[in-house]
Amino acid sequence: MNPSGIIFDLDGTLTDSKRGLLASLRHMHDAVGWEQPTEDVLLRWLGPPLVTVLAEEGRTPDEIDTALLAFRRRMADGGLVDSTLYPGIAQLIAELDERGTPLAVATHKIQRDAEAVVEHYALRPRFRGVHGRLDGEAGHSKAEVIARAAASIDLPHAQLVMVGDRVNDIASAHELGMPSIGVAYGYGGRDELEAAGATRVVDSVDELAALLAGERVSG
Repeated sequence: MNPSGIIFDLDGTLTDSKRGLLASLRHMHDAVGWEQPTEDVLLRWLGPPLVTVLAEEGRTPDEIDTALLAFRRRMADGGLVDSTLYPGIAQLIAELDERGTPLAVATHKIQRDAEAVVEHYALRPRFRGVHGRLDGEAGHSKAEVIARAAASIDLPHAQLVMVGDRVNDIASAHELGMPSIGVAYGYGGRDELEAAGATRVVDSVDELAALLAGERVSG
């Protein structure tokens, strides 16, 4: 696979942000007096917008507003950048950029948080655009965000590839007629990515780098 441009998801693809996200979700439950879910349940929440997850859990609009406020306070108090780049990601992004491959980020994080995380890791100059959710965008589809990222690269969707770790990334890329690479080292896992119809699935950053360089990778 040798795409003309690449769009990356953020959490679970470029950054391992599980520690900060889980801590913020647990703080949210404590703050509003809800019973703590298991870690397996919370891990399934990583990917889609939290407002969507809470609505599907049956929470009322008022409950959701209160919970989101508690979650965002904890994220602002360090949770947002309580993460690490996956080993090899910084080098991969640098090599792709230096080869002249246009890059962008598309994440379900809200726009200002997406920008803050990418700036935190000093990666912003490598990307043509960093795109998160805008006000009023919710639901599982990420197509609007990915479409904005594609516009910042300014190439046809079929010439790009979406790289992500959850069904939202893969299904939304298909919605736009864009090939996709599922990264099974993230939070969704190989079964979820294959079921979503990822064009290719890789198990490591090394495999991702080889695939994007046009090398043959099994899986």
